Amino acid sequence: MVHIERTPLKKILRAAVYRNTKKLPLSEIVEREKPDLAMTGVFYSPAKWAPVCPVKADGTVLFADQQDSYWALGWDVGADVLPILVPPGGESDCRNYVANCLLVRAGRPQQKLYYNDDVGGRRGRVAVGLTKDTWITYGASDGSSGAMTPEDLRDYMVGQGCQFAVMMDGGGKVNLYVRSANVLIQGKDPSQNLILLYLDDGETEETPVSEKKAVVLDPGHDASNLANKSPDGTYYEHEFALDMGNRLKAILERHGVAVTMTRTGGEAVSLAQRCKIANNIRGLDLFVSLHSNAAAGSGWSSASGWSAYVFGETSGGYAAAQRILEAVKAAGIAVRSSPIVEDPSLYVLKGTVAPAVLIEHGFHTNQEDVEKLRNSSYRQRLAEAEARGILDYLGIAYAEEDTPAAEPTEAEKAVEWITSEGIMLGNSAGDLMLDQPLTGKRFAVMLYRYHKKFHPT
Repeated sequence: MVHIERTPLKKILRAAVYRNTKKLPLSEIVEREKPDLAMTGVFYSPAKWAPVCPVKADGTVLFADQQDSYWALGWDVGADVLPILVPPGGESDCRNYVANCLLVRAGRPQQKLYYNDDVGGRRGRVAVGLTKDTWITYGASDGSSGAMTPEDLRDYMVGQGCQFAVMMDGGGKVNLYVRSANVLIQGKDPSQNLILLYLDDGETEETPVSEKKAVVLDPGHDASNLANKSPDGTYYEHEFALDMGNRLKAILERHGVAVTMTRTGGEAVSLAQRCKIANNIRGLDLFVSLHSNAAAGSGWSSASGWSAYVFGETSGGYAAAQRILEAVKAAGIAVRSSPIVEDPSLYVLKGTVAPAVLIEHGFHTNQEDVEKLRNSSYRQRLAEAEARGILDYLGIAYAEEDTPAAEPTEAEKAVEWITSEGIMLGNSAGDLMLDQPLTGKRFAVMLYRYHKKFHPT
């Protein structure tokens, strides 16, 4: 027997992780707990009657891997279920999570599936997948015509439109109950843990799912990070990244894209928080982290040029990086000899479920790159090129602004010149404090920098 159930997330009143301490068959659990849906949970050891994959039930961690992180379904109530990355040790903000063999991430099939040999082959399976607004449950009894290999199941869940999917336990431990369809698939073995769903049976108002494309822009670092700078102290990465984020945001929003920024000022935002912001957005289309690069050592270096980092060639981010690269090259921006780099160790690439790209706009340890990166016109050129690539990836045609940009005022020209020459740098957060009174001390510093630059002897 094979059954697939599509449950609108808005209909879920509660989802619970059920611990089957008494080794009850599914029929008895259903009779006792009266769920609307019940499904096999994570792999477990029959000998120890304990899970072997990370699982948390109502705030209590039942099993956690101390060395590795796992992708999981995580939730507090149920309707709020989202993909999460469970860190080593199992700490998580979610009150519940179940982690098992990852099948689909960001709508893409996982090329390598991690499971033990004893659960391979063509067997009955249970899987759970998520779309933007739907919980998809798949179940096939062991020995049925619908029995699949894990790889078959992965491809099947991709075909069902899942943006994220995990394989649960299988074989003789396949247990699935769907009240509305009168479905009961009861394996010969009980499940050590199950997921129970309780639904709102009343008519709920249909709310259309937003068709807007959604992008998260992640300006790297924060104002407290004063280490990532040029050797001469005229450029700070955190200031550049935020400025680039604001420039990209303006262009993307002009094209109807819903943009979320991981920071809007100099505030500190951890890497985990940046991933969480992205993963909390259902149906997120793209995550873009904004940075500048650095070569080893404390002084100037010869390394230069634009590059992008992705989780892997098969990730959704790789296709996005290719489109952005094409637009950047078309704009005449110098790129590295290997402009797209696969690096699955980078936290924001590993911890974001949506397609993700990390952009290094140049090297702040290269004098020529720094001169360009400090320049407002060059920054705008970068932003427009990258926005073109992002929009191309999203399937949105780039539209020129209806009105040309106003000619900069004399004051704006003066500010651009004095900052590009490194005479006015602002405070540690990159704020030039243009509307604040000029102290004698700040004036003296700027006069000294001017003299040093233009009268070095």
